Amino acid sequence: MGLQPQYSIKANGKEVAERLRDRMVEVRVSLRTGLQSDTCYVRFDNLGTAPIQEPKATDIVEIAMGYKNGAADKSAKLSPLGAFEVGEYSVSGPVRSLELFGNKMLWHTGLKTPKQKSWPDDPSTPQKLGDLVSDIAAEHGLDPKVGPDFTSIELPHIEQSESDLQLLTKLAEQYDAVLKIAQDKLVFMARGTGKSLSGKPLKEVEIDVGQLLSWHYMQDAYRKVGEVKAYFYDQNEAKRKQVKAGKGAPATILPYVYADEAYATQAATAKHNRLNRSAKSMRAKVIGNPAIGAGAVVKIVNTQTTVDGKWYVSEVEHCINGEGFASYLLCEQIAS
Repeated sequence: MGLQPQYSIKANGKEVAERLRDRMVEVRVSLRTGLQSDTCYVRFDNLGTAPIQEPKATDIVEIAMGYKNGAADKSAKLSPLGAFEVGEYSVSGPVRSLELFGNKMLWHTGLKTPKQKSWPDDPSTPQKLGDLVSDIAAEHGLDPKVGPDFTSIELPHIEQSESDLQLLTKLAEQYDAVLKIAQDKLVFMARGTGKSLSGKPLKEVEIDVGQLLSWHYMQDAYRKVGEVKAYFYDQNEAKRKQVKAGKGAPATILPYVYADEAYATQAATAKHNRLNRSAKSMRAKVIGNPAIGAGAVVKIVNTQTTVDGKWYVSEVEHCINGEGFASYLLCEQIAS
């Protein structure tokens, strides 16, 4: 017998999928590389004669997906896709249903609370980006995971008057980094490189044309730039100076005047990479594959079109319903 979609749903550590399997309509898990939360959605038939117990706001739902090899295989290995806090649910009728919406983001932490702080506390000691991320992670009980490209970068003096979340978001934008909170980890790593936190290439998932159910390739010429210019203020010469990333037309100019040459150069390079990477994007629907996660690299082969090659997965949604198991990918060009 062929492979059959299989899933597991645990509520507060207890498996519920087995006894509710004949009433499950759809289960989806969306994984993202940015600060947007990973989410889940589960919909059940909610029979009036046997209603499902409504969840509490503190309930934790764990979801895993995969395949079983034939109906008799009860021990198929599933891939965990995350644990989610039930932040919202709804019941509807007359065709009764119960829908659960889960969210992995730690919005209840102090990360969103505005505060006043100087970085660094001691002006005589340079502030390293990796240390700043680690200090914020430790304050909120998170494990810092900082990519090797960022650990030793020296920052100009920062007077924080915003939340830690806002500060980290600005720094991630400045350095073209992925900022992510997942599994009690605060991740700050290079975006679109196809590399892990250790700097090693991520394992590629090859997708043959036979596994592609549909695809849509888009090239946006308006996003592609030749050079990006940024300005900084030279304290020694008391004047504004310019740095560039890339070359040729069209050109774009960053609107800020940065504290020093290194900071301006980094901002221009990050903007140049970000714009040119997003100029080529692809959406694809593939036969369900839980091994494809946000931040993974997929290699499309044998379509004989421009989509053949390697792509960085910025978002993926895994979905099991009456039509089977499918994965929906949003990809962008890998930075060269």
